[in-house]
Amino acid sequence: MGVILHGTREHIARQELKKVTFDLYDGAIGFVNIRNVHWKFVYLHALSNHIYVVDPLQGSNEVEDSRKAAYKCGEYFKMRRNRLGKEDWVSIKWQPVKITHTFQKDATSGGAFVMQMAKMTVKEFPKIPKTFHIKSSQHLRRDMAEEILRGSVSKDDFCSFCGIEDLPTTAVDAVWRLEIAYPVPTLPVPDLPALPDP
Repeated sequence: MGVILHGTREHIARQELKKVTFDLYDGAIGFVNIRNVHWKFVYLHALSNHIYVVDPLQGSNEVEDSRKAAYKCGEYFKMRRNRLGKEDWVSIKWQPVKITHTFQKDATSGGAFVMQMAKMTVKEFPKIPKTFHIKSSQHLRRDMAEEILRGSVSKDDFCSFCGIEDLPTTAVDAVWRLEIAYPVPTLPVPDLPALPDP
């Protein structure tokens, strides 16, 4: 998302996402890193043609940021049409909108805030959240990590190489799964001259 909003034409052209058909989706979320020290949340809601750039740090003009993002996203989808012949989301006239939200109270929790915003957005979808109320706490990162780990599956239940639910029972089965998960390309063997008889 950061490349689309802040990259050069050359960088943007490398982000064509050739295999993505945006018309199959009703929205997109992303994050923008600002000068390697700060994060903003970006939400494109295709059902309403709204775009949101949400800054967890107080003091930015989010409506203006969203207006600029609307323009850049429009240009991005036109570029995809011109380069790939894809018409998806080209006709959308993105409208900048603001979501009210709480602000981070320190200089280090912006990443955690934008992750919480994404979580709330996904939970509300297809509705648009009216507000992002994030409780700022010293345990926010720890609580998020615990939730991610609780959602993980046990390595005792699933093969860690290929994700198959049944665990390998033999060494041959384990090697076979490794070959599936990490295929090694076969190189052609050149024809060698026959060795002379001794």
